[in-house]
Amino acid sequence: MEGPGNRCAAGPRSTLLLLVTCSRDETRRDLAIRVTRNLAELAPFAGLADRFVVFDNASTLDDHLGLVPRGTVVCRSERNLGYWSAIHWVLAQRGRLFGRPFDYLYIVESDLVHWDLVPLGVCERFLESEPRASCVRTQEFSVRWRWRFDKRWQRLPFHVLRSQIMLRNAVTDEKAWFRRAAGVEGVYVSNLHPKLPALNRLDTLDRVFGQLGEMASFTEKDFFRLMMTHHPYSGVYDGGLFCSAVSWADRNRFVMASYTDEGRLARLGYQPTRAAHIERAPAGISVARAGVA
Repeated sequence: MEGPGNRCAAGPRSTLLLLVTCSRDETRRDLAIRVTRNLAELAPFAGLADRFVVFDNASTLDDHLGLVPRGTVVCRSERNLGYWSAIHWVLAQRGRLFGRPFDYLYIVESDLVHWDLVPLGVCERFLESEPRASCVRTQEFSVRWRWRFDKRWQRLPFHVLRSQIMLRNAVTDEKAWFRRAAGVEGVYVSNLHPKLPALNRLDTLDRVFGQLGEMASFTEKDFFRLMMTHHPYSGVYDGGLFCSAVSWADRNRFVMASYTDEGRLARLGYQPTRAAHIERAPAGISVARAGVA
């Protein structure tokens, strides 16, 4: 059996781990608690305990913040700035927060549950060797059994609803293809578009978020398009590292940005998700390191 020391040695070397949370109702609070506990267990095992930042967007139910491991940098906003502004702020402030450079950012959303973080080291090595890829997608997925994750085949037996995706590039509309990466076991080169919850190149994120920040409004597809102007492909970690704790089947039990009525989201204090904008210099953000007086 591998010990923690061996696993950490194989883990990521230049990755910053980011969790973005906003819990303004009981269902999102429960999900944030589950995800924070999950990361608190896995991050130290992958050597990420001192490279973990949580950005909390004005949660009114903040129980999860007491569960972060010692040394975590906790950033709390007085207002809900939204998902994109939170990421932009961390991108701009990471040097001040950690005092060291990073090459990659691994973003976790507050309803994503992981079973491992150590293979992010393999994903780093893929990005070092494949300049055409902007990121490595780590959502639960099987290249061989890709039909099980295809949104078009929801009614087939063995469909994985919680991790279903469109097997097409959202920018070019090309059918997805996958090619084994040379010299990196378990990772494929693909023409699928990039995603934020993935291992992303920080220098590319800096450029793209700078461009998005100049727009009055943008959508996720704008992010895909701009990332692809720098790197046309993505990596796919076969098998994946996480799944969503909720799916379309849970839409009546949980508040979910993709399925909950926008009027209800606004009443609860959540930001709209169909279109976004970035606050370039928000105020009212406190920073503390967990477990440090």
